[in-house]
Amino acid sequence: MLTYDLSNRDGKTMYEYLYECIRDDIMQGRIKENEKLPSKRMLAKQHSISLKTVENAYEQLLLEGYLYTRERSGYYAGAVEAGYEIKESGAIYEPIPQEEYRINLANNQAALDKFPYSQWVKVMREVLTVRERELLNTVPFQGAYELRKEIANYLYDFRGMQVSPDRIIIGAGTEYLYGRLIHLLGRERLYAVEDPGYQKITKLYAANDVSWKYIGIDENGIKVDELAESGANVVHVSPGHHFPTGTIMPVGRRQKLLEWAAEERDRYIIEDDYDSEFRFVKRPVPAMQSMDVNHRVIYMNNFSKTLAPSIRISYMVLPQKLMDRYINTMNFYSCTVSAFEQYAMVEFMQKGYFERHIQRMKNYYKSKRDSIVKLLQESRLMELLTIEEKDAGNHFLLKLHTPLSDMQIKGAMREAGVKVDFLSEFCMQNKEEHSHTLIVNYSNLTEEDFQYALRRLEEILL
Repeated sequence: MLTYDLSNRDGKTMYEYLYECIRDDIMQGRIKENEKLPSKRMLAKQHSISLKTVENAYEQLLLEGYLYTRERSGYYAGAVEAGYEIKESGAIYEPIPQEEYRINLANNQAALDKFPYSQWVKVMREVLTVRERELLNTVPFQGAYELRKEIANYLYDFRGMQVSPDRIIIGAGTEYLYGRLIHLLGRERLYAVEDPGYQKITKLYAANDVSWKYIGIDENGIKVDELAESGANVVHVSPGHHFPTGTIMPVGRRQKLLEWAAEERDRYIIEDDYDSEFRFVKRPVPAMQSMDVNHRVIYMNNFSKTLAPSIRISYMVLPQKLMDRYINTMNFYSCTVSAFEQYAMVEFMQKGYFERHIQRMKNYYKSKRDSIVKLLQESRLMELLTIEEKDAGNHFLLKLHTPLSDMQIKGAMREAGVKVDFLSEFCMQNKEEHSHTLIVNYSNLTEEDFQYALRRLEEILL
């Protein structure tokens, strides 16, 4: 039975400290690989702590691979590889790999060599020249009105959304805005996330000490019936292009999700529209927010995926009821994006640079995607591969028909200097169902790099 002294936490939250204790026992071998851990309820009762505290600790350990689950059996200690160390950061502690990779197929940031640097420098100079007063004044807590107006115009033209600039909040990164949103909605709520799905969301929930549940997805997106049975009242989804499966939620499933939100008071959908611009066939799918007649969708997006990760300008669009609540209770939070960067973005959008950059990048990414798919189709591996591509976003899935496990392939690719992620790594449940599926991120990948990675994969599988 696991027994810990939780009284000397040195300022850490209860769940963080419990997480540390179990993690350290696994790292030091005091909890052996495949050893079964106590149930959440049993551990909570033994230590006289809340069930939610144990749930959050276990979920974080699951997320980082220290634990795994067996259906109807419970939690078990995972395998811990050599060459990892614990980084003391004052928050959540993650294993940090010591090796460097020659090729990184797991990296999905924007193509940095295509950033419109000369145009960005030009607008920055103009801002320094003509906006002296705006740069010295305090930026409104929601963000500069001119930028919010440009964002509203952009959302109308390209996402079919009719929103007032007064319902837009600008912040430095989606992590910051999620923190504000959790504060606004309340930590007592039960949040739902897609499984498989974007793992940073649950890390943010854990850091804010809120509870969440994983909801399975199918070929049409999140399973609304499962969501309805979960007891959750807030759900995070990416209907425009799900990560990592690439699923685009059809209108029928969107309508069912909107109906779920409207069934009870204060239910909300967080629509993460992180790479909606990059759809290569026909027009982008309209945002779910544009279908929302009951004002239950919170829309979130950023400029990091379209421009560069260092441009930390994110924004969310709140329903009017939540906007009123934000103004009344949270207007003391200052805007976290500098006036200089906001007005540079204003000029960048007003002069049409942003729109032209998006179009160039769509053409560039489509060409790169096509060349990489062609390499796969011409490779010796083609009989062992199934390419699952949705004509959207900057990644696709590659189904591998092999008896080797995901971790065997991942380890062999790592030995060859290639970092890869598998779909199963983003699953908390039903990992086997999503096994043998490689995630190919190509946005910042050269054709030569992919050829090298493909040769290494051929050596492993053939």
